[in-house]
Amino acid sequence: MVNRNPTDKDRTPFFIVGCVRSGTTILRDVLRNHPRLECPEETHFFRWSDPFGSPMFLRPYQRNEIVRKQQEMDGITPTEFEQLVKLSESRKDLAEGYGRLYLEKKGNPKGRWFDKTPQNLYGILLISNMFPRAKFIHIYRNPLNVVASLFVGKVVHLPNITAATSYWNESMAIMTEYKVLGGSRVLEISYEEFTSKPKESTDAILKFLGEKSEEMRYSDVKIYPERNKFREVLTKEQIREIKRRCAPYFELYGY
Repeated sequence: MVNRNPTDKDRTPFFIVGCVRSGTTILRDVLRNHPRLECPEETHFFRWSDPFGSPMFLRPYQRNEIVRKQQEMDGITPTEFEQLVKLSESRKDLAEGYGRLYLEKKGNPKGRWFDKTPQNLYGILLISNMFPRAKFIHIYRNPLNVVASLFVGKVVHLPNITAATSYWNESMAIMTEYKVLGGSRVLEISYEEFTSKPKESTDAILKFLGEKSEEMRYSDVKIYPERNKFREVLTKEQIREIKRRCAPYFELYGY
């Protein structure tokens, strides 16, 4: 057991996960307004199943322009990332090294980094094992709006119902099973609740993380309630089909 000074501040990373287009980005952006919390762009460290150090694991970081652009936005150069990889023996080493470097780049070396890669949900068991004290925030959203967003999306574009609903169903299935193992480490919040009551929701998240809500800069937070744009994008037939395909999680999560 690690003995901690009562005055020490927890720097354990935490992870925001969920289906794409479910609000992970806006949640990250809000939490960034806390002076202790820093989050890079999407890291993808636990997204893919290829073993760490293998050519297939490294390929996206070498060839994927979106991934490289995200690292550039973090202020991490290709040379710095390559050095991190060389010094790492596992995904955990890489994630921790990247987190520390990012904190330095942000001028907040004593801060607490966290990760926001929606698809890291596919590697939640590895994350849970490698970071045994880490907590997870699962944000979920009405699949009708998720599918509608994927239909018209520019970054993630899935034009068919099978692919779009599978994205939602698979993420919900994984989290449902993981909660059986690590339920106390998971805080779930709906996109609808978060956007309608941002301060109350954020205060609850910070309490879960052991952070002081009074340090939040809420004046910088701008959030708009869910608009249910699916009504403008989807046909009635598509809505019926999405509801059918997304059962039973559709009802289980209150939709």
